[in-house]
Amino acid sequence: MTSRRSVSKAANAGLVGTLKAFFLGFLFALLLLSLVALARTVLPTAIDCLSGVGVRSASFVARLWHGLWAWTGTLRHSQQLVREQAKLQQRLATLQAENVRLRHLAEENRRLRALLGLGQRLGQPFLSAEVIAVGGSHWFRTVVLNRGAEEGVTLHAPVLNHQGLIGRIFQVHRHHSIVLLLTDRRSAVGVALEGHPKVFGVVKGTSGQYLQLLHLSRRILPRKGERLLTSGLGGIFPSGIPVGTVAHIDRHTEPPTITVRPFADDRQWHEVIVLKMPRRQDEGATALLMPTIPRAPRR
Repeated sequence: MTSRRSVSKAANAGLVGTLKAFFLGFLFALLLLSLVALARTVLPTAIDCLSGVGVRSASFVARLWHGLWAWTGTLRHSQQLVREQAKLQQRLATLQAENVRLRHLAEENRRLRALLGLGQRLGQPFLSAEVIAVGGSHWFRTVVLNRGAEEGVTLHAPVLNHQGLIGRIFQVHRHHSIVLLLTDRRSAVGVALEGHPKVFGVVKGTSGQYLQLLHLSRRILPRKGERLLTSGLGGIFPSGIPVGTVAHIDRHTEPPTITVRPFADDRQWHEVIVLKMPRRQDEGATALLMPTIPRAPRR
């Protein structure tokens, strides 16, 4: 009886194990079939999504790389352009400086030619000099030359630039000299009217930009714009040196007030010539404050 029960229990246990194995196998097969079905439906979509994301990511990275490469190329090109611009600006500055230098040389050459021509027309020996300083005040107007007694400068010698008379030697030192300008109120020079060669007068400084024509030898008024030349009277200034032009005539005064604009522009005081005066004239000459002026006979 006991052995039968044991056999029955063993048979039941084997049946249960078989059923469990079958059930587990069935579940595994069902799961496998589900996974296959799921793979057939979901996997292509997932693959498509992943592939789309990958393609878009690769395209974005490619565009980003291309943009970065283009930007670096633009930056290198910009830096090159900046360097080239700096070189061009430096070259332009050099050319501008050279242009200014050439223009100054051309202007200096023009002044020297005019100055040489004026000295040759006067037919009197002269020496060249340069203005090295401009002095003076409200009362005194002078310039300093780089030539003195050692170079042959003499007292009261006329000084000219390429435009005309600017003054006379006022003080002579060993290697420099001081010129009293025409515009100084202590200066005076005998002149003749270019349109009336026999009419003489005196041009006197006013310590301003203009001169004043005084003591005309005849009752003849000059025309506005008429040129005034040195008369040669007084023994200091040779005749024929340009002095200035008549700028204004005030007929409401007696005698009329005649204003003269000097030829020599103070902005053109660079190179000058100093006329060499004979020693006998220098020793006895004064400043020609009032030269002898022929007077017309009274009626």
